[in-house]
This record gives sequence, structure tokens and C-alpha cells, in this order.
Amino acid sequence: MSDDVQQDYAETEDIKEVKSIFQCWTEAISRFFDIHGRTSRYEFWAFQFVSLLIFILAALCGFLVSSYKIIFEIFALYFIVPATATGIRRLHDIGLCGWWMAPAVILGVLVLWFWEFETSGLMLVLFAFLSYITYLYWQLSMDGENCDNIYGNKVSEASVYEQDSLVFVGFMAVFLAVCWLVFFIKLF
Repeated sequence: MSDDVQQDYAETEDIKEVKSIFQCWTEAISRFFDIHGRTSRYEFWAFQFVSLLIFILAALCGFLVSSYKIIFEIFALYFIVPATATGIRRLHDIGLCGWWMAPAVILGVLVLWFWEFETSGLMLVLFAFLSYITYLYWQLSMDGENCDNIYGNKVSEASVYEQDSLVFVGFMAVFLAVCWLVFFIKLF
């Protein structure tokens, strides 16, 4: 084949691999307990983005019926498993051990516990959680390794995802900044 035909074929192959953000989300949900292998940056951030949208919609519905707290807790408890599994696979993609997710899960559960029972240590635990999540999200926004690693084969990602990944990372960074702002407003 000529170079032009090969390039057109390669672009066609990229188009076949394109997934919508909702396909990435349903795939992550279907791999509920799967912590093996790797997940691309786009798939991870698409899952995070759709989960955040679902949470915001659930929270708005909760405000309408004055049950925001219980809706938040149900959402958090349900999504903690697929979010952790997806995060572990994403850590594998950048070459890190999945155990880096353990502090985030433990601190997240502590935040829910302290919030439910309204204990005095909530702000301290929330500060630790936001600090660690900020660091972890920074790590998770990195490019994946361009070769096979001990966690699995290189995740092939269509080139059209690069810009979308950066948009998701930017959006989640803004969301995290808003969380920090709300935390400091509540603190002072």
C-alpha cells in the first residue's frame, strides 16, 4: 500500500476505536471489581466526568426533596468500588502500584463516617482527603507509559482522545479547586 492509503487506513482504524464518554463510563461500571490491567487517561477521566455529572444531578434532586445527605452517601458508597478499580487501573497505566489508591479510599470512608456522625474531626479528615486527592489526581493526569509494563500491555488510545483528555483533566481541576474553596469558606 502507498503511504497515503496506509495513513487513511490508520485514521479509519482510529475512528473505529473512538468511544463516547458514556461508553467509557459503562465499561468502567461493567468492570466493577476488576483491578487488573490498565486504563487510558481518556477512559479514566471520562468515567470521573460522567460520575460527577450523575452526582450533581442526584444532589440537585436531593436538594429538592431535602435529602441531600442520604443521596450523597448512597452515591459515594456505590461508586467507591468502580472508581477505585478504575483508579487502580489508571495508576497501573502510569507505572504506579494500585496501593496508591488505598489512602484515598480510607480517607474517603472516614469523611463519610465523620460526616454521618457529625464528629469534630471532620474538617481535619476532609483536609487530609482533599490534599491526597489533589496529589493523586495530579498523578492520574499524567500520560501513560508508552510501552508494556508489569501491569499489562500498553493501552492503545485513538489520537482524537488527547484533546478530550486534557479538557476532562482541566474540568476536574476546576472542580477540585471549587472543593478547596468551599472547604476554606467552611473552615473560616
